[in-house]
Amino acid sequence: MKMMKTQYLVPLSVMAFMAENAFSQAYFNGSVSEAVSGTKLKNVKIMVINSRDTSYFDVGADGRYNITTKEGKNRIFAIADGYITELNSMEAAKGSVNKVDISMVSKSKVETDDGKRIKYLRSAEPATDDATPRYDYETGVPATFKYMKSTEPKTSAMGIHPVRTIHGFPVASVGAAGKLTAGSILDFGKWRMWSDLHEGIFQQFGRRYRHHVSKGDRYVVQVTTPAGVPVVDAAVVLKSGSEVLWNARTDNTGKAELWNMAPKIEGKTPKVRFTAEVTAYGRTEMMDKVHPFEKGINFWMMDGPCSMADQLDVAFVVDATGSMGDEIHHLKLDLDTFIKTIALRNKDINLRLGSVFYRDRGDEYVHRMSPFSSNAHVTDNFILDQKAAGGGDFPEALDEALKQAVLNMNWSSTARARIIFLMLDAPCHPDEPTYDTLQKYVAMAASKGIRIVPVACSGTDKFTEFMLRNMALLTNGKYLFLTNHSGIGNPHIEPSTDIYSVRSLLDEMLAVTSEFSIVPDCRKYLDPNAIFHTDSLRITTDPFTVLDSIQSLKLSNKDSAALRDSAIIRERGKYGAVSWVKIYPNPTEGPLTINVQADIREVFIADIGGKLLQRFTCKKGDVLTPDLSAYSSGIYFVKYPTANGWVAERIVLRR
Repeated sequence: MKMMKTQYLVPLSVMAFMAENAFSQAYFNGSVSEAVSGTKLKNVKIMVINSRDTSYFDVGADGRYNITTKEGKNRIFAIADGYITELNSMEAAKGSVNKVDISMVSKSKVETDDGKRIKYLRSAEPATDDATPRYDYETGVPATFKYMKSTEPKTSAMGIHPVRTIHGFPVASVGAAGKLTAGSILDFGKWRMWSDLHEGIFQQFGRRYRHHVSKGDRYVVQVTTPAGVPVVDAAVVLKSGSEVLWNARTDNTGKAELWNMAPKIEGKTPKVRFTAEVTAYGRTEMMDKVHPFEKGINFWMMDGPCSMADQLDVAFVVDATGSMGDEIHHLKLDLDTFIKTIALRNKDINLRLGSVFYRDRGDEYVHRMSPFSSNAHVTDNFILDQKAAGGGDFPEALDEALKQAVLNMNWSSTARARIIFLMLDAPCHPDEPTYDTLQKYVAMAASKGIRIVPVACSGTDKFTEFMLRNMALLTNGKYLFLTNHSGIGNPHIEPSTDIYSVRSLLDEMLAVTSEFSIVPDCRKYLDPNAIFHTDSLRITTDPFTVLDSIQSLKLSNKDSAALRDSAIIRERGKYGAVSWVKIYPNPTEGPLTINVQADIREVFIADIGGKLLQRFTCKKGDVLTPDLSAYSSGIYFVKYPTANGWVAERIVLRR
């Protein structure tokens, strides 16, 4: 950006306006052009940020602009899809006229950290078959993709391509973003497997990193109103006598994940009575006894006014050391598109974004922070301006970064969700004081209701995976990991799990944000759009349940009766899905009937986030009668394993 500050005679009309406002205004004008060709750019907005407000102005058809703003320090830059501009600060005197010509650089020509230019085309992939069922994100129908050799910009190895809507939700044009591929693991949804891993492959790391959780440490409290609406963001404290063991907040489903983090004594299991305090609606109520998750969920009901928080805070904490250089450029592009998309989707709520980039002690910087802002462009431009450098050894200043994000960012006091996407490839430094510091801020995140979602990049080792999955569990988060399917970056380790789906990292992050922020309106039935939530299960055999469930929400009880049987809906599907179970009614006010029509050994009930809530053993011909009445209104899944993989049937619980 070339900036030139000049002062000259002002027209009489402007002088009159300035006099009327006691010379409290300042004026900017100039042109906006493409940096290389010099072509004047249209469809551009100018954003000006000062200590009082943020203002937007249109650029004319001739590529020029004239704006009026407040005197004092102003930060000014241009916004246009597909282009990047610097964020500049300048002091504008009262009544001054300031000429600022802005040059914008096309994202497709941005230089990488090593100075080389890259073309954002899809990477060529080996032509190998992959029979793993995945989602077609346009239709919601499970599909099998083949890895195909291609350099076309609109197709990828996985069949992932730029889309403008997913199930009717708007998605910003992804352009060069969406290349990185990723999977996810929700250990809450595979709780028995986590216990096996904890006592198996991860056991060696538990002795090294003592801030880990096992199956007996988990306590779950579900808080609802008498009408069945989830009580969101209630403070819940797990106690043993007067000792506080864990602080958490209820999530968008009304559930709080609590942990007994008292020091473990080898060979001894002392019997202790656990209680919980629940604070919501300006009062605190005591649960005189709570039991561990192995004995079920602890339910609590609190009467309060119909209210729904409209705040959503999302922060990006990114390792910017040299080892991230192979992927950070693509991460930045994904975050750019994510920010635009999430801002587009959440116009009706107060969305705030912020970011922390960090390196290590002794580097150019340890951390840089962009505070929370309701203006998505501020965070977007901060992220696009960062690059990878420094480091030198494997561990990095993760503890310092988490401290900045949790302690020094101004998180909302009430919110429907608070999320940290933690993107990294290395752990903190391996010593007890550092581990303790890290755990301190993990616990603080949980107490503030901040859900940590790690994104493990290339170079992550098994110990780092173990640490990150523990952080996700302790904060009610989810573990994401990049995969080798994109062909981008250095090799990625396979996570310790059974099966997982692969899709773009961008879609994974959007899905997580949706999972964590969907809240039913207590004044009416569940928002039908919420049913379009895309789960990360391996197979969903019945996509038509989604469409018909939405339709049934709009019909009378008489008209919707014919749509309640999922088997009937399935038979109308052109994909010929096999009928393993028959579930009705759907939607339900609590009671369900599940007719098992195939050799299925287990059936699970899971919430929208994938957490397992109930488990039933069964065989062909059994009739199961789960009751969801104690849970909050929302989306649930009936899950069961088959010879072909997991199946999930969506169930709408409403009051």
